[in-house]
Amino acid sequence: MNRDVMSVRLWLPRIRVLGVVADAPEQLVVRVCSTVSRPRCGVCGTPSGRTHDRRDREVRDLEVSGRPVTLVFSQRRMVCGPCGRRFVEDHRAFEGRVTARLARRLVADAREMTVNAAAKRHQVGWRLVNALVVAWAGVVGDHRRRRRCRVLLVEGTSIRKRHRYVTVLVNGDTGEVLAMVPHRDSAALSGFLAGQGAKWCRRVKVVVSDGSKAYKTAIDRRLGHARHVLDRFHVIRWFAAGLIAVRRDVQRRPEGSTPAFDRDVFGSRFLLMRRPDKLDAAERERLDKLFAAHPRLRAAWDALGELHQLYLAEDREGALAALDRFADIYGSGQIPEFSDTVDTFLAWHNEILEWHRTGRPSNGRIEGTILWSVSEGVGDVADGHMAGGRGRVLWSVSLESAMLLAA
Repeated sequence: MNRDVMSVRLWLPRIRVLGVVADAPEQLVVRVCSTVSRPRCGVCGTPSGRTHDRRDREVRDLEVSGRPVTLVFSQRRMVCGPCGRRFVEDHRAFEGRVTARLARRLVADAREMTVNAAAKRHQVGWRLVNALVVAWAGVVGDHRRRRRCRVLLVEGTSIRKRHRYVTVLVNGDTGEVLAMVPHRDSAALSGFLAGQGAKWCRRVKVVVSDGSKAYKTAIDRRLGHARHVLDRFHVIRWFAAGLIAVRRDVQRRPEGSTPAFDRDVFGSRFLLMRRPDKLDAAERERLDKLFAAHPRLRAAWDALGELHQLYLAEDREGALAALDRFADIYGSGQIPEFSDTVDTFLAWHNEILEWHRTGRPSNGRIEGTILWSVSEGVGDVADGHMAGGRGRVLWSVSLESAMLLAA
């Protein structure tokens, strides 16, 4: 095949085709060289035109007409005049053992399929694809962390239950995962914030986290100017613990009774968790019969309903009014099991009531990210990003991000 025709087929910038080594139905091997006359020294940056010798290096490229392509790159070893060092020329069209465009395709394919499938599709090694994914994930992660983040979502989760814990950080405005930092303690979050710099931290106006005292310590230290909000899901779970304690006490039967618990109370354990505005007529009738037999359950259910109003209220004033109604029910002395709930609220009341003043933020985005990541299978946790092992590549690298880097 003519060298000019092959140059058009390959279309690699600043690359000259020297000849076709093999042109068979199963493969295409082309010998190429760089058209850069004076490569720069990697140490001093001085251009050098003095060639010491040449070495052939095989590089995989995108398919041409359905055939795998291998480029034999005639790579020069140069001699730098000012520093006297010998260096091997580099070229932006190549990314290690593959071309840069094939590297981008591999990363994009790994976003849609497993790393192993992407490797088989392009007939390259699994380790090569995984290494590219990890490297590009770091670049994308750094790019994301440089963007302005007004609302920061923080959540701790386990990659391996009781063995491996991480802190996940997400930009609440865009939904982009900023980092997945090993461990879920104060040092993990504080270290991430310190690494972003004071300017980045000053731009954060709202922080949403779970009820971790370790996270609160790091937030107070690094983001003391921002409004700290507790995630609604965790707060409601604390509130519901009081009703669960009352229900467990009410359902107990005298010792020696068979069964040992009230079937009607136990059978309604999930119905009791429903908000009043979510009940239909049949469910409400069932609860009324239950409450007629167990007045303490009604008091506990009404108390939880008022705590729900902290988030259903239109504004902070409405939330405070609901809190007053809850205090009236709790003050009756019928539901002492809510004492732990009251203590928790008093300890975190500022972070809970900030919800109305900060645009009602939530960790819903980050919870969805964690759920999807765990369901797809996780590889290893690296510094500030995560890469998928033999499963799918996770949120760190996306096709959009890959195209952004390719530009």
